[in-house]
Amino acid sequence: MSTIHTPIDPDELRTRLSTLSRDELPAALAELRPQVLLEFWYDLDEGEQERVLSAASPETAAELLSMLSDEEQSELLQTLTLPRAAEVLEELDPDDLADTLQALDAHHPEGSGELKTFLDPETLAVVDALTGYDEEEAGGLMTPEFISVRATMTVQQVLAFLRKASPDAETIYYLYVVDREGRLKGVLSLRQLLISSPDTRVGDVMDPDVISIGTDVDQEEVAQIMADYDFSVIPVVDDEERLVGIVTIDDVLDVVAEEATEDIHRMGAAPIDIDYVRAGPWLLFKKRASWLVLLVVSMTLTFNVISAYEQVIEEVVILAAFIPLLIGTGGNVGSQVATLVVRALAVRDLELRDYLSVLGKEVVTGSLLGVAFGLFMTGYVLIFRAEPLIAVALGITMVLISFTANLVGATLPFLFRRFGIDPALTSSPGITTVMDVVGLLIYFQVVIWILNPLLEG
Repeated sequence: MSTIHTPIDPDELRTRLSTLSRDELPAALAELRPQVLLEFWYDLDEGEQERVLSAASPETAAELLSMLSDEEQSELLQTLTLPRAAEVLEELDPDDLADTLQALDAHHPEGSGELKTFLDPETLAVVDALTGYDEEEAGGLMTPEFISVRATMTVQQVLAFLRKASPDAETIYYLYVVDREGRLKGVLSLRQLLISSPDTRVGDVMDPDVISIGTDVDQEEVAQIMADYDFSVIPVVDDEERLVGIVTIDDVLDVVAEEATEDIHRMGAAPIDIDYVRAGPWLLFKKRASWLVLLVVSMTLTFNVISAYEQVIEEVVILAAFIPLLIGTGGNVGSQVATLVVRALAVRDLELRDYLSVLGKEVVTGSLLGVAFGLFMTGYVLIFRAEPLIAVALGITMVLISFTANLVGATLPFLFRRFGIDPALTSSPGITTVMDVVGLLIYFQVVIWILNPLLEG
């Protein structure tokens, strides 16, 4: 019985790697799972990484390679001899191999063509078929390594076939029933196969009500369908309903992680297409500056609003002291609502048709929050400033800002979704910028209304 995780000291391992001979290193690496190797991978320098990848078994090296980013894969493959690189790549699943070769084409096109000459022609044919699909759709996620059987076969025949075919299959828990043209007709679980009589025909025990997806289904939708139906694998069919591949749960988990990372980056107005661990300051500057410059430019609207009401501030200077508190509250309230709505839209708890019900809910919630914050603000100013008119103005402003922020935070994600824009872009910096401007306009208009006698005097 093996343990799931064994802590390893990177310094100790580096010392071991440096003292082991080329002949001893493969045996030492064979004791480590690829997942464990990954834990200390970034503690090794490039030379040590190349030494590990060269000495590890092709299976271990391939699994480790598949867990690295596209750019890292490309760089590491360049350090290996062409025969060794091909040996490692041949161990990858077809879908992973297709992704790796596409990454290599993008980062090192000159070495990619030469490396392909060392790969098996049949493997390349499968990969070429997969690379014809969009990598963010089901066709780009699927693997063609599935097991299909005919409805006329008996259980005994299928079991015999399974023993021969299973080593090359991605999964054997579900077998797919196809006709002569390869069209999907049903699905048969391994459990049902094992409990059925040997002479039973597959057509009699299969489930004809099989759920499948097309090759052009977006990867987020694939993940959602598999989550909704609690699938560990789902078949992929072409336009003529012919079975062309399967998407497995491990690929979907990668998609979920990628999409969650993208959403988090977008919600923080951060770059979404770089590896932060490997990125240097200059690259981070270039990636982040574009977003931040846009926000800085948009925030100049705040300066314009304050300038427009400069005379009001000069008349009652204390008003300026409350600006950060008021617009900060608006940004916080709006961001909070937007985050909840964006997440609900992402997991399909909400659809566009739910907008009015969400709006009604947030009208009530915003009103309650506004009244609570308004009473607090009014009481605070009365106690510490003893200026009733200003206290009333600030209390009313807080009510209106909180109410408006709730409406904006609930509306913008739906509006973005309606026009095909990722709702995650509306969160945090975007909402804060909008509410800074709106909050200031509300504040000064309320001040002019409430303090008009004081200003005229």
